[in-house]
Amino acid sequence: MRRHVLAVTAAVATLLTGFVSVRSPEWPTAFGAPEPAAACTGKSVFEVAPAHDARPLFAHAVSAVMLRDGRLRAVWYQGARELSPDVRIWTATFDGMRWSEARPVIGPAEATAGSGRFVGKVGNPLIFRNSRGELVLLFASLGKIGGWSGVSLKATHSRDEGETWSAPRQLTTAAIFNMATNVRGPAVPADGGGFTLVPTYHEFGKNFPELVLLDDDDRVVGKRRIGISHMGLQPFILVTDRRHALAFMRARDGYTLLSRTADAGDSWTAPVQTSEANSDVPVVVTRIGQELLMITSRFDQAASRWALVFAVSRDGITWRDLALRPFGSGPQDVVKYPWLLAGADGLYHVLFSVVYGRGGSQLMHARFSRDWIADQDGVPCQ
Repeated sequence: MRRHVLAVTAAVATLLTGFVSVRSPEWPTAFGAPEPAAACTGKSVFEVAPAHDARPLFAHAVSAVMLRDGRLRAVWYQGARELSPDVRIWTATFDGMRWSEARPVIGPAEATAGSGRFVGKVGNPLIFRNSRGELVLLFASLGKIGGWSGVSLKATHSRDEGETWSAPRQLTTAAIFNMATNVRGPAVPADGGGFTLVPTYHEFGKNFPELVLLDDDDRVVGKRRIGISHMGLQPFILVTDRRHALAFMRARDGYTLLSRTADAGDSWTAPVQTSEANSDVPVVVTRIGQELLMITSRFDQAASRWALVFAVSRDGITWRDLALRPFGSGPQDVVKYPWLLAGADGLYHVLFSVVYGRGGSQLMHARFSRDWIADQDGVPCQ
């Protein structure tokens, strides 16, 4: 009987905490300034090299941010396999020429000690810079048993560009049991400072995407559903102006989904299918001139291998493939989880995983210029 009372008490306390945490004083009226895009340089560049070879281990779900000195810092999770107890969050930097030695920074033990809540496994990391200039690392945490539906989020900060990190703290993202919220796509700054908009997705029962309003002290002070239907995972938000943005989502029914906002994420249209095929994988998107560039992955029938796919669109609905770049040695090797950002070198950088059928994975790094996109019959350089 006493155990039942304690369980009910814990559930009620979690519920009340959740209600408090999502009570936003006011949703932001505008997005912050988007990251600058790369410009044409007169030189067509497309280069690919390994960023980190984890084999025979599994390295996955890479995200990255530009540091103040122009280097890139990437984070990912790595272990024997997905949801393995030995998985930890790893990091490395790219100085324009080569990647540094990778090192682990957070695992279940550190997450448990910092948050005061038992963590048996960790997963998806997301790195971004908040309005204070600190690097923030959000990452998925789980108990000892169960899958992604039991996930909750932890947050840790760095004031020295990712060399050291604070003790992880628990985020309250759901009113009941605080579970099933995960991250993947890049965070978006809110106008005025003090808040960041974090794309998340719910993975318990019916899946759906959301946008969480997070303050600089890791408090969830608001959230909005991206469309009211249960459609789409791992939203990628592309800000087009101060109030407008597009959310592109992974889908399990064959095509990438799209939702729109005209009020800085306060409300979203129902997700609709685009023409770009989706093999249940996340996508990344950026604006190039008056067009959109999407990078995703799918099986290339002509090459009989998985490939990184580059496509362009004017309206976000109808897409035209520009180039497919196969990777791996055969159909059993899968290309997954691209991450895109513009670097200080004037090039676009794409980080992604190649998961090998024989076991283990490798993080790859592609660099390409705006001119290369034009050469693929993409958006012309002006």
